Formats: sequence, C-alpha cells, structure tokens
Amino acid sequence: MDGSCEADLPLGPVFVEICRGFEVRPLRTIVDITASTDTLTFELDRVLRWREQGWVSSDTHVHFLSPQTALLEGKAEGVNVVNLLAAQWGELFTNVADFDGRTTFGAKDFGGDGEFLVRVGTENRMQVLGHISLLGYEGEMINPLSCGGSNEAAIGHVLEATMADWAERCRQQGGLVVMPHAPNPQAERAADIVLGLVDAIEMMSFNPRTAQLSAFGLADWYRYLNIGYHLPLVAGSDKMDAAALLGGSRTYVRLGERDFTYRNWMDAVRSGDTFITVGPLVEMTVEGRRPGGTVSLPRSGGTLTIDWRIESVSVPPARVELICNGTVLEEVRCGGLSCKGQLSLPINESCWIALRVRGSVAGREADIAAHTSAVYVKVGGMPIFATADAVSVLAQIEGSIAYMDTLAPKSDEARHSRLRAALELAHHRLHHRLHELGASHHHAPVHSVHVEREH
Repeated sequence: MDGSCEADLPLGPVFVEICRGFEVRPLRTIVDITASTDTLTFELDRVLRWREQGWVSSDTHVHFLSPQTALLEGKAEGVNVVNLLAAQWGELFTNVADFDGRTTFGAKDFGGDGEFLVRVGTENRMQVLGHISLLGYEGEMINPLSCGGSNEAAIGHVLEATMADWAERCRQQGGLVVMPHAPNPQAERAADIVLGLVDAIEMMSFNPRTAQLSAFGLADWYRYLNIGYHLPLVAGSDKMDAAALLGGSRTYVRLGERDFTYRNWMDAVRSGDTFITVGPLVEMTVEGRRPGGTVSLPRSGGTLTIDWRIESVSVPPARVELICNGTVLEEVRCGGLSCKGQLSLPINESCWIALRVRGSVAGREADIAAHTSAVYVKVGGMPIFATADAVSVLAQIEGSIAYMDTLAPKSDEARHSRLRAALELAHHRLHHRLHELGASHHHAPVHSVHVEREH
C-alpha cells in the first residue's frame, strides 16, 4: 500500500504489525477496536539513515510481478532497485512483454520520482550448464531464454548457446552479468568466471525469517577469490510467490557522490563496494580502502587496520568474523542492535579480507546474516593463488566439457564445436596459470574425460 488503506476489523483487541525494510523500526502494537473506530494512524520511525550516506538497497532477482507491482513492493520494502527478470519455464514465458530494453520504471526520465526503480532484464537458463542473470542491457532481448532441454527449455530442445554467449552479448549491450543463487547450478559458472565474463555473484534466501545467506554459496565465492578473481557480492530474493519477501535478502551498493540512476547503480556494483544482508547493515574498510579496492604492501608485508560498524533494526548481530582467504582470523561478540570496532591484522602474503556477520531474529547465532564484498591485499605485487582451489575449479570446467562431449543435446557439429571452444579456452587459461605459478596438479585433458595427467 502507498500509505493508506481500508480494512474491516473485528471489535476488540487487534494486533498490528507494520514493516518497511531494514532501516525502519518495525511497528508492533495492539489496538482496541470499538464501534466508533473509523481511523487508525501509525507513524513509522526510520532510525537508520544509510541512504543519506550514499547507499542504495537492491534485489537482483525477482520473478512474475508486473513492473508496477514490483515498483509498489519495492517502495513498501524500502528496496531502491528491483531487477525483474523475464524467463522461460519449458513452454511458459514470463515477463517477456514487460521487456523493452530501455525503460527503467520509476526513473525521472519515465515519470517517476527517481528514488525507487524497476528494470526488466532476463534470467537465461539451462538445466545442466546453469543459470545466468542479465541485468540492465539495452536493445533486443537476448535469446534463447532457455535451451538444452527440460526442465528449463522445452522437451527436445537442443543446446544452442552457452552462458558465455549470453554474457558476452549482455556486455555488448551495456548490461551487468550476475551468476545467480550460488552455488547452484555449478557447471559452466567456473568457466565464465575464468573468462572474465562475470560482474558479480549472487547469494539468495527464499525466507529470511527461517533461512540465512547460503554458507555453501559463500564457500564457492571464497574459492574464486582464492585464485585471484575479483567478484563483488550481490543478493536477491528469487521471489516467485507471495510467500517470498521482495528484498528479503538484498544488496546494499555504495554510490558515494554519484547521482542515483540505474546506470550508476550498475557501475557501483562493478566497482565492488557492496554488502549483502537479511537484516544487519555493515561497513568495513581496510587501511581506509573500501570493498572492491586494493591495498599494496611491500614484500616484507605489514600490519593492516580494519575498521567496521554494524547497525540493525530487527536482526541482532551475534558476532562479527574477520575473513581472510576464507578463514576466520578474528571473531568479536556483539550485543544489542549495533556495534563497531577496529582490528589489527599482520599480513605477510597476498590475500583478500571481508567481514561476515552472524545472527538471526530467531536467536540462531550461527546463521549468516550479512557479508561484505572483499578488499584485496597485494604483498610485493604477488597474486592471490591457492592451488587446491584452482584445481577444484579446473575440475568443474572439465565436468562441463564432459557434458558437452557426452550428454548435451546437439544441434549441428559446427555450432556445438564453437560452443565447446569457450569452455576449452577457460580450461586453457586456468591451466596455463597453474603452470606459470609452478603449481603441481593433475587433470583430464580436454579432448578426453577418461585419462588423467599429472605434472
């Protein structure tokens, strides 16, 4: 609703709950309804002001709503940017008529106030190779929306594209490429990240009241950071029904001094100053550098100062964890709905640093409630590279190639060879990096999935 509504209420005590996002204190009260009651007025208290500090909230993954309903729900939930994704589900196509490759609903250029925006993009999907979210691109819709057979495409549909194809076209049309709902599906995700075609990785949670940010998805993200790929975090609800909360898991993106437009929002995501959350708002700097930035140290290393703060209106942060290359190096207990602190961390090798927040409204202190993107630290100019993680990613690429060679429903040989070549290129690039860094490893040659080699 846009501020007022009418409802028939029973006589006697009525419990009222009103919520509006992660910066407004939820209102929960009991009112007594009498025969003469005709008006009830409630005032909400916006206790956090992160929008005024240059942050905007966003949901990168919403389905099935009309743009007008998405705009209304975005306003109601305090979500500044809603990405509504057209998609194919077998023979069913959703939101395709809402896509025109140019309109940002709610923008001043299209008659809105510019504070709440909706943009229609696409989620292009394959059952095995994976799903990919293409946000904010202009021009013609990137087709096919699905291929490779059921359940995503129609029964009997052949494999006529890869996610790499879709990602390249999205980039050419000015869009933002997001790998959705990590860690699944896995297959081609690894190859596209190695090829440098991915702008961000998305975490999601269908129901923030009972679920958390995915520990498995975050572990997958850590793996790519550990081999030197700079990938910001984003979050989306993947809302598909009324039971799912739009913005239940959301991205906060720091615009800084930039004007708030959808184009600037995409640029800010690419720059990497983001955090994801189901409630707590979190900010971190490393030697004054924000997420997405890089701190350079001499070969001898040094000691870094990490500053952080957390504020929340409903989800109490239980503890804060300082993550370095996927490992918890420091842990701080929190009390109440806000906390802040400073940590010193000695560093002697290249790494990445991020902040993870645990806690929940249900008192489950182990739930992951928020996570920042990473600050990168280079010591003596050396890259971040963990051999075990690189070998794991290489194996994922080999699995995708094995699928192409065995089970994928082919169209014609020439097209199939072209599609396979993108995966082979990714394998070659990562394999070459392993050799450059002198990392011992074994792998299956890309022309055969049955014979392993070690060198």
